[in-house]
Amino acid sequence: MKNNQTSNTKSLTGKKTTKSSNLFFDSRESVFFKRNSENIIFQVTSAQLPVLRNIGLDNIFLSRDHILEPHWHPNAAELDYVVSGEAIISVLDPFTPQLLTYRVKPGDVVFIPINWWHWIISITEEAHIVAIYDNEQRENIFGSDILRKTPPEVFQLAYGVNAEKLAKVLAPITKTVVIGPKNAAPLKDLFREMFIPMNRRREGMWWGSTTSPELFFDVSDNVGFRRNPENVLYEVTTAQIPEMQDLALGDLFLSRAHIREPHWHPNADELDFIISGEVIISILNPSTLELQTYHVKPGQVTFLPKGWWHWITCVTEEAHLLVAFNDGQIQSIEGSDVLRLTPPDVFELAYDVNARKLDKVLSPIDETVVIGPPDSDDSE
Repeated sequence: MKNNQTSNTKSLTGKKTTKSSNLFFDSRESVFFKRNSENIIFQVTSAQLPVLRNIGLDNIFLSRDHILEPHWHPNAAELDYVVSGEAIISVLDPFTPQLLTYRVKPGDVVFIPINWWHWIISITEEAHIVAIYDNEQRENIFGSDILRKTPPEVFQLAYGVNAEKLAKVLAPITKTVVIGPKNAAPLKDLFREMFIPMNRRREGMWWGSTTSPELFFDVSDNVGFRRNPENVLYEVTTAQIPEMQDLALGDLFLSRAHIREPHWHPNADELDFIISGEVIISILNPSTLELQTYHVKPGQVTFLPKGWWHWITCVTEEAHLLVAFNDGQIQSIEGSDVLRLTPPDVFELAYDVNARKLDKVLSPIDETVVIGPPDSDDSE
């Protein structure tokens, strides 16, 4: 599944270095919550992958009419990406205050600022959502715990409700729910109809205020790079969702034998999550000078520390992966730019290679590549 790292390697000084960090984890090996086989949340935090810093994710599966209960995260902002199915994502803007409600489809994202109350309801037979956090150990405060642990008398004192009646109404909540309801009881048709039109971007309708921030974006509306229809990188940054200061997302599609060229990110760590297909992710560890190579499949993740040289190669007919960053901007230094913009004489001076021969060999690199190999038949 992945290459094992050697226990020790030798540095240029001949001294032994420590073992390379494990950068790989299969999200399906860590269940955060399971209602049943169709309603389950897998998690990747620093408990599963200790090398993580300021980033983590939940791999969420819901079936029709099931809800990821109302909750908030006291230590993390969240970016939800819809992989498949459709859902309703509702977010309470505490400043206006207004309820922002979005009907989301595959390729849509919704950003949820830290500490904002929110929930997710599946409205198709199944929905698959990846939630990315700007904290390696995200915390959850669930509505079920708030309601069952707060004495009813507090609500009576605060709001004038009947404490005794409220206690009876809330009696079924005996533990943390996370995904509800317990049975497969469908939502009432009227309730569902309330939500279906509420995508302000697609339908021109929304609940909320014009002063509330824009938290929704369709990833396909922003192409970062396009080699051809099968090899495309879409991006969501603060340019698309200004509130999203500490998260950004690349939605990467590759076909067989195509490569996300060697590069590094000077401003952010990267967490890659495989949605479909298989890829080889190669990472050069600058501490051990070891090339760590992982064969990554759906549901698995690979962590790439800030500044580490790496590349991604598709080994199936096609592959789809999310590349998440713990910074609101995606900054990349591409190998094609390093090679074509560094004078060959510099390489000769540094490494005693033949500058003229190197210049001739590298002459096909006349622009930034991003996804290779270039093909003269590719449509732009």
